[in-house]
Amino acid sequence: MIQPAREIIYGVCDKTGNCDSYFGFFKSYEDAQKEVKVQSDRLKEDLGLMEIEVKEDRAVLMKTDRIETVVIIIHNFVLR
Repeated sequence: MIQPAREIIYGVCDKTGNCDSYFGFFKSYEDAQKEVKVQSDRLKEDLGLMEIEVKEDRAVLMKTDRIETVVIIIHNFVLR
């Protein structure tokens, strides 16, 4: 029996609190990247965290040159 192709969705996860929560789930990776940018801009406006830097699949809070704290990240989910 041929297995159907599995679909992947992308969840944009908020890592700022004690427990992970998701801003949303997206079918395309590009949409998830846009949401990371939107949410990082909101953190800058609402909390004044101007040190946030958006990277490819995450937004990080830079502490020093080599140490960073992930505040928003994209998680992949394989649907069965």
